[in-house]
Amino acid sequence: MKVTQGADNIRTHNKTARSARKWCAACGGHVFTNHPQWNLVDVYAATIPGFPFKPGVHVHYQETVLPIKDGLPKMKDLPKEMGGSGQTLPE
Repeated sequence: MKVTQGADNIRTHNKTARSARKWCAACGGHVFTNHPQWNLVDVYAATIPGFPFKPGVHVHYQETVLPIKDGLPKMKDLPKEMGGSGQTLPE
């Protein structure tokens, strides 16, 4: 992944050692998250204009503030393949 505009406005917050959340200092919006242990960058679909995003699952649903009733699987934390429990929660 390569940031092509606004890189000087990107700030980092490390909630845990496993991820580095990137946000825009100009608008406060979330941009992407680095997950170095998986060699993965999680880009927020809303930051890509016109991207045809269709969600397939909710992760870390145990931390939700508002319930989401959309029929998609709700993972308690992460899939087992990503180091989580793999447990799903009821809608």
